[in-house]
Amino acid sequence: MILKQIVIENFRQYYGQNEIEFAHGSGKNVTVIHGENGSGKTALLTALIWGFYGRELKLPNPESIFNNKAIQESTNNRNDLSTSVQIRFEHNEYEYELCRVLYAKFDDEKNVLHIPKNKTINQKVELTKRNVGTNQSTKIKDISYEINRILPYKLHTFFFFDGERMDHLGKKEAYTEIRDSIKRMMGLELFDNSIEHLSKTIIKLRDDVSKNVKSELSEKYVRINHLENEKGKKKHLLSETKQELSAAQSELKSIENALRNGEETRTFQVTRDHLVESIAETKNAFDDKLKELRSLLSRSGHLAFSTLPLKRFQRIAHSDSRDTIEKLIHPELIPTLLSSGKCLCGHELETASISTLEKVQHEVLDLSSSKNEMDHLYFQLSGWEVARTHFYAEIRRLVGEREELRETLRGLEEELREIEERMKASSRNIENSTNLIEKESSVRTAIVKAEANIEDLLRSIEEISKEEEQLNKEVSKLTKAEERQIKLQLALDSATKVKNTLVGLLKLRESQVKSELEEKIKLTYSQLLRKDYPISLTDNYELLVSDVNGGSIGLSQGESQITSLAFIGAIVDLTREYKDKEKGHALDEELKLGNIFPLVMDSPFGALDADHRSRVATNLPKLSDQVVVIVSTSQWRGEVDEAINHRIGKSYKLLNHTNEESGEYTEIAEVM
Repeated sequence: MILKQIVIENFRQYYGQNEIEFAHGSGKNVTVIHGENGSGKTALLTALIWGFYGRELKLPNPESIFNNKAIQESTNNRNDLSTSVQIRFEHNEYEYELCRVLYAKFDDEKNVLHIPKNKTINQKVELTKRNVGTNQSTKIKDISYEINRILPYKLHTFFFFDGERMDHLGKKEAYTEIRDSIKRMMGLELFDNSIEHLSKTIIKLRDDVSKNVKSELSEKYVRINHLENEKGKKKHLLSETKQELSAAQSELKSIENALRNGEETRTFQVTRDHLVESIAETKNAFDDKLKELRSLLSRSGHLAFSTLPLKRFQRIAHSDSRDTIEKLIHPELIPTLLSSGKCLCGHELETASISTLEKVQHEVLDLSSSKNEMDHLYFQLSGWEVARTHFYAEIRRLVGEREELRETLRGLEEELREIEERMKASSRNIENSTNLIEKESSVRTAIVKAEANIEDLLRSIEEISKEEEQLNKEVSKLTKAEERQIKLQLALDSATKVKNTLVGLLKLRESQVKSELEEKIKLTYSQLLRKDYPISLTDNYELLVSDVNGGSIGLSQGESQITSLAFIGAIVDLTREYKDKEKGHALDEELKLGNIFPLVMDSPFGALDADHRSRVATNLPKLSDQVVVIVSTSQWRGEVDEAINHRIGKSYKLLNHTNEESGEYTEIAEVM
């Protein structure tokens, strides 16, 4: 997508109509817009976002979308008022014209101008699409779908962003946004959508199959679908929890490093680290003892219930009386059954049942004379006494060792609390240290909670998987259907195989994209940052910056900004390369893996020193075919101007005017 033009009318600080033509291409591809603080730099960036998506403004007083001077004039003249943003842009051989308008109506009876809030229902939006080759125009009906197909809302922060807040890409809440955005930009979302559609198709086919088989199979399919939905939800929650845990662990490392480096907390923190490590080791040992205890109970727990049977058997074994053996079965039971000819349930005894009863009675009587067998059995059971004694001794040992570990753990935790209180007391007058200590405590609590949640989710997912596996085995045995059912089953199998193939291809493609993106980030990062920090990309697309020894480091605000810029620039550059590779190929637009994206930046140089400003300014135009920079004079002068001036295609200035009656307003003036 390439921006061509924006026309703003009565939007926030901008009074009347103000127009900007955007530069693009491989040569002079930079549009620079100069503006001092309060002149409307952020409002200009917001106008682009509001024009495309119509969302609530992320500015102070978001409901104040109309220009104050225009409101006063309309009120004085008793006229209606409108504010609008018109954007003209190109995308894949099409030129688009987008216009979003918000109206304010004047009430003649009440003599007041009704200013609507910034809500979608109050807006009027139109989008026209023109084929550049044929000059044929089409009015788009589903505008939101078309805009999000070209540049989804969830991607907009990558290309329309406040440079002073670019480091948000390193925060945990950005991981999901980054991963989904990269999938969309690199053509991976097509795989995701296909897999999602196939999953829905598979569920529908299962439902259709279940309608054509007996109720038992139908119930199992219903249960499998329910389990898959539950497992999907738990996996999604597990992924989010792991990301939260990773972010919390990274944050904890940063806090600990800061405490180690603080003069008033360094000694305490070293001692505290040792205590935390000892607590973790003690907890692991405590858990290991519990596992040993559970294993012992599972393996030998039956010995706890062996006392009564052993004593009774010993009495019987030491008696030579035939009557003692016979008391194992009531002496009158079998004769009574045989004489009555009826079972205990009241049914008549059949010939086979009578024969069995006579045989059992004979075996019971013979048992009393089987002295050798009794002696052998007694010898075997006598070993239970020794085993039971050892069993109880092992239980007492394990319980005792767990109690010792529990007391050790209590002592260590008490020492840890004492150290923390001393840290707080020693740094009570140092606000930063106090905040770090309190924040570390909350982060540790969050880590413990996240780890517990992960363990619960993994256990729950494993239980669901086991039940699914068992149900699938039962389903495979029960599936004997008619011709229609067989066809449906074949379709279900085919869809499942295709889904599994797509899942495999997606993993392969994701691995390739991640590898290419990581290399591109490293190259861009080395061009932008003065220090030679190693940088890598995790499976969650989290940027990790380390020192030469592989340890984590704390980045300054400027370094964090450059890290985020390198990440965004690498994505834009890589998608552009994909776009160039596809030239000349007759691919459907939805299948294209690359595209051109603009970079619109508000204050990208604010937190940077002179050297980094020069580096960023030099390399910024290389990252995209179109770069729009909104910047103050202080950020622009000197090394930035010198490095980027030869790439400027369009230049504008935000002129701030003050009127005693209507207040301040801004107009856009072209400089070159």
